[in-house]
Amino acid sequence: MAAKKRKGGQPWWRKRRVQRRLAVVASLALAIGIIAWLVVRGGADSGPKEYFVEPALPFTLPTVAGEEFSLADHEGRHNLLLFFNEGIGCSPCLDQIVDLEEDWERFEALDVELVSIMVDPMDQLTAEAERLGITSVVASDEDKSVSNTYNALEFSMHPGIKPGHTFALVDKSGQIIWRWDWIGHGQPMYVEVDEIYDDVSKWLERSGGEQPPS
Repeated sequence: MAAKKRKGGQPWWRKRRVQRRLAVVASLALAIGIIAWLVVRGGADSGPKEYFVEPALPFTLPTVAGEEFSLADHEGRHNLLLFFNEGIGCSPCLDQIVDLEEDWERFEALDVELVSIMVDPMDQLTAEAERLGITSVVASDEDKSVSNTYNALEFSMHPGIKPGHTFALVDKSGQIIWRWDWIGHGQPMYVEVDEIYDDVSKWLERSGGEQPPS
């Protein structure tokens, strides 16, 4: 007498046909993930982002020098390199400012002023600037309004809390003509000064601004 078949059989997830389909789906998901990672990583390795010219939104912030920095005061007078960064506790960010200042003469020849913007309290920024001997403009954006307006809180190790490492070059007409955002994925939160100078001089020349010295 033939044995009766057991009701129910194998669970659906253990059937070979289902397992093959799940394996195919998993492989496709892995492939898509790898491609997406390579695209993002490739973007990080390719250097500074190049943006269309767009207006630099006006702002005024207090500085460690006990004054106020206003973007409008510089329109028509200077090019500005805005540097949004993590500030206190971020050694690469502070090293970036110190290293830029040490090699700032050639930026001055392009009529560029450096403005570092952080969201730390003013008293802490003042003490840190004094400790490191920073003499360029350091502004406190404690309520994060300017960092948020310039979308600098997105590209960060602490999104929405602190900026990461963002440069925005504003020409004398008040237009952002170049921007670079740190986007992570193992990339150092520091840009070589030579690289910054090359991009700044290139984009100022392209926009009709100051010409790099011959």
